Amino acid sequence: MPTCRRVLAVLSFLALCAPGVASAAADDRLAALIQTQGVSGFESDVQQAVAGMLPAWATPKVDEVGNLVLTIGQGQPHLLIAATIDEDGYLVSGITDDGFLRLTRVSTGASYRLFDQFVYGQPVVIRTTGVTAPVGKGPTAWKVSTHVPGIVATASSHLQRGRDTSTAIKGLDDLWVDVGASSRADVEKLGIRLLDTVALRERVQRLAGGRTAGVAAQARGGALALVNLLAGLKQAPAVTGTLTIAWVAQGLFGDRGLARLGQTTDPDRVILLSRGAPGRDTADAKGALGRLGGGPVVPEADAALLDRARQAGLAIQTVPALRGTNAWRRATVQTLAIPTLFAQTPVETVQDDDLSAVTALLAEMAGLPKGTAVSGSLAGRPHENRPDVFAHLDALIATYGVSGHETAVREAVASRLPRWARPEVDAKGNLTVSFGQGGQQVLFVAHTDELGYEIVSIQDDGTATVRKRGGFFDSLLEAHPVLVHTARGQVPAIVAPRPNYLRAAETQPKAEEVLLNFGTTSRQQTEALGIVKGDTATVRKEFVRLAGSRGSARAIDDRAGCAALLAALEKIDPAKVTNRVTFAWVVEEETGLAGSGALAERLHPAYAFAVDTFVSSDSPVDPQRIAHIPLGTGAVLRAVDNSSITPPETVARIRALAGARQVPTTVGVTSGGNDGSQFSKYGSIVVPISWPGRYSHSPVELIDGRDLDALINLIVVLVNEFPGRQ
Repeated sequence: MPTCRRVLAVLSFLALCAPGVASAAADDRLAALIQTQGVSGFESDVQQAVAGMLPAWATPKVDEVGNLVLTIGQGQPHLLIAATIDEDGYLVSGITDDGFLRLTRVSTGASYRLFDQFVYGQPVVIRTTGVTAPVGKGPTAWKVSTHVPGIVATASSHLQRGRDTSTAIKGLDDLWVDVGASSRADVEKLGIRLLDTVALRERVQRLAGGRTAGVAAQARGGALALVNLLAGLKQAPAVTGTLTIAWVAQGLFGDRGLARLGQTTDPDRVILLSRGAPGRDTADAKGALGRLGGGPVVPEADAALLDRARQAGLAIQTVPALRGTNAWRRATVQTLAIPTLFAQTPVETVQDDDLSAVTALLAEMAGLPKGTAVSGSLAGRPHENRPDVFAHLDALIATYGVSGHETAVREAVASRLPRWARPEVDAKGNLTVSFGQGGQQVLFVAHTDELGYEIVSIQDDGTATVRKRGGFFDSLLEAHPVLVHTARGQVPAIVAPRPNYLRAAETQPKAEEVLLNFGTTSRQQTEALGIVKGDTATVRKEFVRLAGSRGSARAIDDRAGCAALLAALEKIDPAKVTNRVTFAWVVEEETGLAGSGALAERLHPAYAFAVDTFVSSDSPVDPQRIAHIPLGTGAVLRAVDNSSITPPETVARIRALAGARQVPTTVGVTSGGNDGSQFSKYGSIVVPISWPGRYSHSPVELIDGRDLDALINLIVVLVNEFPGRQ
């Protein structure tokens, strides 16, 4: 492989790696392979990543189907070692006039009902194919792809109140991908076309005990095992006859890659790394194939393979049979598999020791010297240039603070206050800044907490039971990575798929089925990580820019409100403010408005402006009866919700002030409550001011920067000019 192409391959997969997944003790190449998207039939990024890991002397070729094939030696006997590298995933099957993508799935690997639901309400990446790189000829030329961020829409939890919500598991018809576009033309400007592939963005999580959870972890582990057969070898090994090593495409699409190899190679013996996985009728509730750490899984009837493993001193485990291939009638085919947990889910889990043992067994069977695995570090995503309107929001999103555990968020807010501000923190943990003289007392309040789990207990098997902090659907976190926040720092974990997930019939897991898995196998091992009762867990967060002026992340509710107050303070001259104004960042809104309730006991403003999301039904997955305010139309006066009603006269005065200052506003009614309602008990007039947001209380909340900018300017106008003459 030419040097320039090898560099391109390495950069291709490193550029995709998620921040925070690297571990000094781990082989980061496995995480890099898992992070690389490779939907069945579209595996070229994985091919490049694999090729970039091979030693310099290795020059593999790509055949017409997409198999990456390396041939060493010539003559007989001919041994072929093969592993399929593709993943179940999605293709763009349609683009709607209002800019949403529809999806289809053509692979045949996973067919259980929860598979599509594990993508619902999640960040995704659309892989768009660019130009052909000017290297190589024919099937060896590499395609350069770009990766466009998107999110799969989810029903906003607030707008489901009072509805007879179905227990039906989400399927393909429920998947609408939002890339921030408003039209088909906007989508096409991003380079997105029909048949582009779509896959999860959060794809990999390193766990304790040398375990890695992620999309197609078993297949990518098999790909790495084949790489490691050659790693550390300074030249091609001397082999008797011919050795072919193949990283095979379209394994989940009728084994088309193996079928092609059956036409182009004539081996005497084939060793196939099987995509062994339990079927839907398996008795194993955790989707396990073998036991992690127990060594390679081999068919119990393969006496020759069992004997070879024993001679090499390798631990193995047996099953009645593994899936093989009929691509070669003449060849002897032997199969083995990597032990797997939570098979065919986004947190499919494998263990480093098993990968090493599989490589050792393959080397023994092929008569190869043991290679020396070369570990590499991951590169995070390059930091994007974001408009100033998102500067505070970006920083606050990156800070974690589950309801009742918000110290870090409060400190992040305090660190971004202007120099003139004199912050105070009350006994409850609310942060306030007051300024101005005379006039009326006016309050602007936003909340610092976010949704998540709190650990209730650590069980004997090392998993942790949890309780919710705030209202959200457990299905949006099931089978996805999380971070647990401890006194020692962040500990990676996953929300384990519910028991018997392959046979699940309802959309939500039961509360007692929601468990955190750390990769540990005992209470003592989990406690050794620093995990204790009361620690919190959240999804991994990153504010990601979408098309145009839109962005998405978890906890935009209400970090956008917090950011709007910070940005407004930068535009305010406190010496010119004629009212007594207080900006408050309060705690525990999501768990009962506790922070604002404590503040209301001592502060009784004439007007309380609650700065929080206007949950909009501006999406194809929410009921359109209320709250339909399109994104990009400006700040919203949330005149009516479940906890407050703003007097029409007040709404009219505010809109007139905003209009005079050319601040775009709309008025709407939505579901949910707000912090201002705690002050209405003491006679305050409550005015919730907002931005229209999609997909509330999910990992993919969405905001338009134009609306945030309008909200900031509205706050400034209200501080300087409201209430004015009565």
